Amino acid sequence: MDAQQRQAALEWLNRNRRMLIEQYRDRYVAYNDRGLLAVGDRLLETCEMAERSGEDFAIYLVPKHTAFRQILSIWFSNVSPSQWQPNYHVILRSPHQEMTATMLVDSGAELSLISWKLGRELGLNIAESETSLKAQTIGGTVEYVTRNLEMTIDDRTFVAPVAWLQSDVGGDQLLLGREVVFDKFNIEFRQADKQIIFTWRGE
Repeated sequence: MDAQQRQAALEWLNRNRRMLIEQYRDRYVAYNDRGLLAVGDRLLETCEMAERSGEDFAIYLVPKHTAFRQILSIWFSNVSPSQWQPNYHVILRSPHQEMTATMLVDSGAELSLISWKLGRELGLNIAESETSLKAQTIGGTVEYVTRNLEMTIDDRTFVAPVAWLQSDVGGDQLLLGREVVFDKFNIEFRQADKQIIFTWRGE
């Protein structure tokens, strides 16, 4: 997708996010600026179905939660009338899989974050002797391991660490955090315009 199509696709997602959560909770959906292309429980099968359309698409892992929004590991009632969230398309690559993911740009997150489910779908594994790290949240302690993933944002490719959750604790929102990413780009949030602008800073 070109920049205009990516923006239109994100606008479609924001308009239809409530419907997606009501109908496809905890499932993968493939979509673009023209609408929904495929829905599946597994990443690979969803991508295969969407590829049959011959159209470019992005993947969104639909959150499980409907009434709350997670901000810095604190849950607040969603009382805002705006349906816009600062999501952006990021191509994630592991040695086994590539996907265009829809990630929430979070300046409060030190690391980018992916769920247990998505990490497994990307072919990530944990070594038998590897020890998980622990992070304290408002809701308790979560375990994670870090992995370096190749990311592409607006045709710029780099490697950044991600925190891969080691249990299904409801952390199904993919987060794009500060580590490496915010050093590579100047990021401007234009909430009134429902737009995020990434400007490449270079190496």
